Amino acid sequence: MQNSLKLSRGKLLAHAGELGALWRIQEGVLRVEQVSHDDTILVQLAFPGDLVGVESVCAEAYAYTLSALTACELVALPVDTDFARYSAVAQGFMQQQERTRDMMRLRTGSVHERLAYFLKLLSRNADGSTRALERSDMPTHKQVANIIGTAPETVCRELNAFLPARVYPRSARQFLNVATSV
Repeated sequence: MQNSLKLSRGKLLAHAGELGALWRIQEGVLRVEQVSHDDTILVQLAFPGDLVGVESVCAEAYAYTLSALTACELVALPVDTDFARYSAVAQGFMQQQERTRDMMRLRTGSVHERLAYFLKLLSRNADGSTRALERSDMPTHKQVANIIGTAPETVCRELNAFLPARVYPRSARQFLNVATSV
């Protein structure tokens, strides 16, 4: 039986320097960050299907702090054979190239393009399929702004451009008849 873990939004999986397991993200998005005494730098995001904690395969401590950007479900993977360890390192290497490209696309281009790409990544499932996003799937505007390198107000404005226009029916005007007495 696989060991699974659920993290709510904002919860910590591990601090840099801790020893831990190799995890596969089933649902949600993790922030991979370099934390120092005076700053926190987003290194990359990890999405459904991704491995985190590949350092553990080499008996090394986690290199980065890992926290849930959205609610997450993770599964610990056994790496008790040479083939399992080799496979994990190979997958981690290929994933690293993909996530580096993702971070480049999230940091360059117009805000509209960066936000569209972020929403595309956020809607991806572990099996590669996509799903419709719900508001509960979204990080805060401030978090999205930090990820794509813009202001929260800009995120709000650009998100509205992705939503269909809402037309609210007007109720019939009601007039008040005031009779004047003569």
